[in-house]
Amino acid sequence: MTPSILILRLSSLGDVVLTTPLIAALRERYPECRIDMVVAAEYESLVPVMSGLTRVHIFDRRSGLSGLRGLRRELRPEQYDYVLDLHNVPRTRILRRGLGRQVSVINKRTFRRWLLVRFKIDMLKRAPDIIGRYFETAKSLGISDNGSAPHLAVLPSNDSKKIAIAPGARHWNKRWPAEYFREVAKTLIERGWEVVFFGSEAERGLIDEICSVLPSGYTSVIGEPDLALVARSLANCEIVITNDSGLMHLASAVGTPVVALFGPTVRQFGFAPRAAPAMHPKSVVLEVEGLNCRPCTAIGSDHCPEKHFRCMKEITPQRVLESIGIIASSVSQETRA
Repeated sequence: MTPSILILRLSSLGDVVLTTPLIAALRERYPECRIDMVVAAEYESLVPVMSGLTRVHIFDRRSGLSGLRGLRRELRPEQYDYVLDLHNVPRTRILRRGLGRQVSVINKRTFRRWLLVRFKIDMLKRAPDIIGRYFETAKSLGISDNGSAPHLAVLPSNDSKKIAIAPGARHWNKRWPAEYFREVAKTLIERGWEVVFFGSEAERGLIDEICSVLPSGYTSVIGEPDLALVARSLANCEIVITNDSGLMHLASAVGTPVVALFGPTVRQFGFAPRAAPAMHPKSVVLEVEGLNCRPCTAIGSDHCPEKHFRCMKEITPQRVLESIGIIASSVSQETRA
């Protein structure tokens, strides 16, 4: 059997990147099959470095309901054997109608996630991460999750003494304090690192604030619309310091170790970076254990409900610098070997 498959995952950046292990497994299992995907227009520039896809269909959110219906009309003649809805939001529920012989929908564990946020009842301890949930959705295709990390087709160079800082996140309470990023950046520059700041155009003000008192020794990639180019730039760094954000997943997918800062969110939600088998050392997740207010949100918020923001403030710059030192030392040992 050579099935035709349609994958629906419109957004966000990290979620789209996390589909790559599933796509690779499907391509390995069915080398000649058709694997199409629908993504939102803002992620179209990532497509050239996503291997294994036959065709990618682009949905422009600005087109609204009429755009969804038009795209569905365009896709319906394909009559896919399998439609994998890895998003399960109103847009994909509309889009998937009548598109395939078999439609599989991701189990997001929404109720369990709500229990953890609202009552701190953890029923996600043994749940698969997001990549594992994607594989669950495709189980009828005879594939299983082998633990592979996300991968984008970018050749890493890991320039010595170049380190990336991605201080932004869509929601305020997922951002490590700007003054902490500034302290870390200043120390790294003093130690001889070249620091490269990454962020969206909306994060330009945040990055300008961080850089306002830094000495020379830093550059920035801000507002770059070409995500494949951003991925290549991240691949040229030795380490990336990042919040729980899309750039964290982008960096991991090009093989660059990350120091990930998890505040209001927790690993059980399934977004902690997987370390690629060939990546040594593995990425590091820094978080404050034992806070009874964590997690306070599943996706982020514009404030701290407890008004103390301990989940981020107690991840000190020193902890980040120590993690960087461990990673850099391991990379240096591997280079000499």
